[in-house]
Amino acid sequence: MHRKLIAAFALLIFAGPAVAEAASQESKAPKLSVMTRNVYLGADIARPIGSKTIEEFEQKNQIVWDTVVKTNFPARAKLLAKEIKDTRPDFIGLQEVALWRKGPKGNPAPATDVAYDFLKSLQKEIKARGLSYRVGSIQQEANVEGPTTSDGDVRLTMRDVILVKKRSGLTITGKKGANFKARITVPTAAGPVTVKRGWTYVNAKLDGVKFRFINTHLEAFLASTRLEQTKELVGNGGPTNTNLPVILVGDMNSDAKGDPDGEGDPAPYRTIVKAGFKDAWTYIKRGTTGFTCCLKRETADDPAPWPGDHRIDHIFTKPRITGVKAVKVGVDPKNRTKGTPRLWPSDHGGWVATFKLVK
Repeated sequence: MHRKLIAAFALLIFAGPAVAEAASQESKAPKLSVMTRNVYLGADIARPIGSKTIEEFEQKNQIVWDTVVKTNFPARAKLLAKEIKDTRPDFIGLQEVALWRKGPKGNPAPATDVAYDFLKSLQKEIKARGLSYRVGSIQQEANVEGPTTSDGDVRLTMRDVILVKKRSGLTITGKKGANFKARITVPTAAGPVTVKRGWTYVNAKLDGVKFRFINTHLEAFLASTRLEQTKELVGNGGPTNTNLPVILVGDMNSDAKGDPDGEGDPAPYRTIVKAGFKDAWTYIKRGTTGFTCCLKRETADDPAPWPGDHRIDHIFTKPRITGVKAVKVGVDPKNRTKGTPRLWPSDHGGWVATFKLVK
């Protein structure tokens, strides 16, 4: 027993300074907050896919466009900007940042008349609240166009965007983005539609600590493609393949266990975790579900309370990043549009996490 006590005291003597040094490093570590937010493109764009004739396609595509108008992104942008003002994240990973354009029906040239620019609308509302955010990186994803019965041709360009708050000690040192090689092409009555998705990142430095912030949106409609995209994301040559500490955010369309409706299969989530990432919600908010998905109505006017029953919007980290705080956004019924209908900010909830960046 005496020898064991001596050994224990010796361990404390030699380990003590190291433990104290580690604690000192963490106490000096700068804090960084990040948000992941799917802002909802405004309608179910899969609606026309199964059409048998061009007439049926046009009718269903008209419903898509009418729904985009009803879900009123300029009004929803005000709600999203309020979330940002309330939580003040340093980095925001946005998905489904749609650019909707219109043109003459049947014109072979791409439609160019801007109807809704989600990024421009959101930036306007952010600025109106006295906040200062810049675009850190932007990646164009799917670019599809089709005819409607009465609104000509409608064109949707999807984008994933990273916004960065202007703050002392924070600098952007590089950026990059790309589309996944894995993608789906769907035949329709109006011609084949290819759905591109991808990722974008910025390398940054906060008070001398370097890190990489990655934003992505994985395939929603086909599980096998979603898994292949995940492997591109975390595999050799992918954006997570770096010696820098990494914060990975996005709509992964993957739940840790799978949700009751059979959506959000767990394979991509488990692949990311197997690559060495930690689910920040799980280790910050132990024992809580953190459901962020989704509204039941395409029109974004579900009655309160928030109906989400699974979590596919994630923030993952590795290594040398310590979670401090996590809070959901987009699920408070008080933050909906006034009057009728009462719109939620998005068909997804989102969340904000605060971390310490340890050297």
